[in-house]
Amino acid sequence: MNDFALFSQKWLSIIDHFWEHKNKKMCKKKYCLVYVATFFALLFFASLEAVQFVSLKSSQVNVRVGPGKEYPVSWTFMWANIPMLLIAEFNEWCKVKFFDGTEGWVHKNMISRKNTVIVIDEYAIMYKYSSKSHPIAKIEKNVVCRVLKKEEHWIKVEVGGIKGWIEAKQIWGIDSGTVDARNFIN
Repeated sequence: MNDFALFSQKWLSIIDHFWEHKNKKMCKKKYCLVYVATFFALLFFASLEAVQFVSLKSSQVNVRVGPGKEYPVSWTFMWANIPMLLIAEFNEWCKVKFFDGTEGWVHKNMISRKNTVIVIDEYAIMYKYSSKSHPIAKIEKNVVCRVLKKEEHWIKVEVGGIKGWIEAKQIWGIDSGTVDARNFIN
């Protein structure tokens, strides 16, 4: 259950408690005010929902059109560690979005919380996080890299045993504004 759902559940239980334990006549106006305040608080917190990227655990993952095995498979990913944007969760299923915009439902057992990124255009991996640094390797489009660290708008990655820095604008799979250090692979 995500933070927004937990917050909603707690507020509703507070409202129920308030309604049951107070004089109902006196509380009608207060109940309406609490309800309206809760509604606006829920809208506010929904807009603050953080962007969360995940990756695929397996080298063969079925993506379905709906959250369940009864829904048809729309396509199958054949690579492990592909980064995905987590859009929604429903029971045991996660709705994800790939960098080309395609969306679908994947069972939560196929999802990993470790950060990976995909290179969106051919680029050089730099020795330091600076455009003035010297390149140490050339990386091609669609290569998946492990995320190690973030400094400003640079992301330290590892691919094929090579560690170096790539500008965040050259990759997809990490929110450059809010990087969660708990998801980094070391």
